[in-house]
Amino acid sequence: MKYYLCLDSGGTKLAAVLYDEDFRRRGVSVVGSVRPNTTGAELAEKNIARLIEELGISGKTLEEYAGTCEDSVINAIKSVCTVKGRGIFGELDMGLSAAGIFGDGMLALCGTGATVFARTGDKKIAAGGYGAAVSDEGSGYYIGRSALIAAIRDTEGRGEHTTLSDLIAEELGFDGRERLREAIFSIYGKKDVSPVASVARLVPTVIKAAEQNDAVAVSILEEAGELLGRQLIYLISANDLPTDLPVTVSGSVWRGNPVLFDKFRRTCREKYDKISVTVPRLEPVLGAAAYNIHKIKNELTDSDITRLINEFPEFEYDIKENKALSRR
Repeated sequence: MKYYLCLDSGGTKLAAVLYDEDFRRRGVSVVGSVRPNTTGAELAEKNIARLIEELGISGKTLEEYAGTCEDSVINAIKSVCTVKGRGIFGELDMGLSAAGIFGDGMLALCGTGATVFARTGDKKIAAGGYGAAVSDEGSGYYIGRSALIAAIRDTEGRGEHTTLSDLIAEELGFDGRERLREAIFSIYGKKDVSPVASVARLVPTVIKAAEQNDAVAVSILEEAGELLGRQLIYLISANDLPTDLPVTVSGSVWRGNPVLFDKFRRTCREKYDKISVTVPRLEPVLGAAAYNIHKIKNELTDSDITRLINEFPEFEYDIKENKALSRR
């Protein structure tokens, strides 16, 4: 049996799928992040070890690994199994492939961090993605941090009233706005998740507040969508890119977040009315599988996508569904 591994590393989690030459499911693992800018070395090592154990790849031969991940992950994988080759790599190629775009295109990635990319011919360019310590405008971290600031200002009587004050405290395990300060400081004491990831994980809470017509939450999400749209506009204008390039999105923050998506699309179309923004049916971790199907068949059909979803239902992508909210 031939095994193929695809990885998707982000600031909050590391996801992996293992499939065979018939694109059948052979293993799945989702663990915490291993990125040095969001996760300590000890926790990262534990996450990598858990990933390898859950995939069950020790002693196996991998025909190919692909996706996005840190060298520490690849080195650990190579220490326990044989790896023959490497497939497509990087957030841009994975995201476009997951959307069925195998030629020129643009990608707005929004997870813990945020970056906008373009691929045209052999050229690959990007804007944003400077990291939480500097500025990841429009990102999950940016949204979570903006929500925390709004909640603090509310509870201190120097900002607009918002249900975020109660919802954030409750999300962090405390009973209401009276304990918001205590809740916020609890972020720094978590052993299983970094402060940056903890902040980014508040995005579903902001979406929940927006669904309750909280004006502050809606404003935060709209600001993030506009910031992402303006970064994409900059990328087009600064590099003289065609305005009819297909555009798609990827990352957990778009999920269940139509306010963000609609503002992003409107911002792009206000400048370039020919822009078409599509939503993929697959998460980026399945991008390499989609690419390999296209390489074999010279096409990726709806039935091919459905087949991958049937094998890996947890990685079906839809911005109208938010799994974090649906589990409440």
